[in-house]
Amino acid sequence: MRCVLEIFVLLGVAALAGCSTPAAVRFANPMVFTSASPGQVEVAAKRTLTELRFEVEFPPAAEGRTTTLPLTGASWFEFWREDTRGQSQSVEASMHTMRRKATVVVTPKDQGCQILVKVDKQRASAPNQGPDNIAEAFSRYQPLESELVRQNELAKSKYKWIDMGRDDVLEQYILERIQLAVGRAGKAPRRAAPAAPAPPPAGEGPAAPPSS
Repeated sequence: MRCVLEIFVLLGVAALAGCSTPAAVRFANPMVFTSASPGQVEVAAKRTLTELRFEVEFPPAAEGRTTTLPLTGASWFEFWREDTRGQSQSVEASMHTMRRKATVVVTPKDQGCQILVKVDKQRASAPNQGPDNIAEAFSRYQPLESELVRQNELAKSKYKWIDMGRDDVLEQYILERIQLAVGRAGKAPRRAAPAAPAPPPAGEGPAAPPSS
């Protein structure tokens, strides 16, 4: 039964994940903004993390440093989420319980600032604790449950979190989103040209100069 479930999941992931290939563009990490202030970039970073369903820790540990709480990775049927990037990671998230924690550090640099994005990935490990049936497997990825409920349920179990290194693909995607957000914010609206003076009414010429 478990083999049938795994085959079903792999086929579904291959069909869905193949439609969303991460961009091949590589961004420097840390990335330098030459004309944006640290505050502007930090606001864009927090907005990006929130849009990706990360919960930002408050208060911040240090000025310019933004950290998030761990976020359970999207599985194959949560197609509306963007925190699991690429086909291989979608397969991984559908076969294992994954979570990620993001850290963003913004520091002044010359006339602008510099931003570093780090995403740490972990996998839950529970030897001999796999699902016994399809219903139990789907209950672990219940999309209606809040992130807090997910983490609390895992805390009650015998799960251990294994460090899987950094998620470079998600880091690149976050940098891309931040760059676009800062670029949109930096485009000031153009000022309208001053209106030309209205012409005199028909039949009236310009006023005659005063006589000497």
